[in-house]
Amino acid sequence: MKLAVAMFCLLLTGQVYAGVLEVIYPQSEERPTADYGYQVLQLALRKSGQPYRLSLSKLKMNLERTRAELRAGNISVCDFGTGQTFEDMFLPVYFPIDRGLSGYRLFIINKAQAPDFAAIRNLDDLRRKVAGQGRGWSDVQILNYARIRVHIAEFDDLFRMVDAQRFDFYPLGVEEIYPLLARYQDLAPNSIVEQTLVLHYPFARLFFVRKDNTALRDALLLGLQRALADGSLQRLLNNNAAFSEALKRANLKHRTLIEIDNPTLSPTFRAMPQEYFLTP
Repeated sequence: MKLAVAMFCLLLTGQVYAGVLEVIYPQSEERPTADYGYQVLQLALRKSGQPYRLSLSKLKMNLERTRAELRAGNISVCDFGTGQTFEDMFLPVYFPIDRGLSGYRLFIINKAQAPDFAAIRNLDDLRRKVAGQGRGWSDVQILNYARIRVHIAEFDDLFRMVDAQRFDFYPLGVEEIYPLLARYQDLAPNSIVEQTLVLHYPFARLFFVRKDNTALRDALLLGLQRALADGSLQRLLNNNAAFSEALKRANLKHRTLIEIDNPTLSPTFRAMPQEYFLTP
């Protein structure tokens, strides 16, 4: 009986079971099931050379619930914006699955505020505005460190609240902002993607697994490195509508760039090879 329980626990945590990695990925309330993270996970597992079975969680969950489920062993892996706290809590796969593009932030604003944002030239100007962010997001600490005020709310509520001008801007990664606004436009009918600014800080989405799951961590890192080397990761990025279309629409080189630091980055994150990252 004890052996059966132990084997079941290994299955839940995504350890190698009978020579096969059993991997459970969370369904997110904030992203579509076929999100880029899930696509990269599939690619990394294929490239790892390790036999695997990949499935989705039965329940949809927000980021806080996702982390709790990962700690409990009910899912095997998740991906989100990194930070020292999360890297201490879980076992990170030190490879930016978004090539670092999520560090380039565009803003959802109420269109009535467009002239005010077009007049912003630097960080001091931006500090006069209030940002909105979700619960459990590592970006909150980054923005606070830059002395940008942040209003925290549930994911769906953020669209309603920026539309009602309860806060001024809702920063999201360049690769996700356009499809997310299109998806939730009915909650924010008067909102647009601001057209003149881009906020940047060193940042990336990483895969995280449980501390005891070195087998899955090693398989994913190897798979990602192989996918980068053979070009399949970049092809996936180029063929992902959220990335390719967003980069065209964002027109980053013609925006005013505002740089801030990211105090949440670990030394290990900072030591990742520069070739892992894109500079759009």
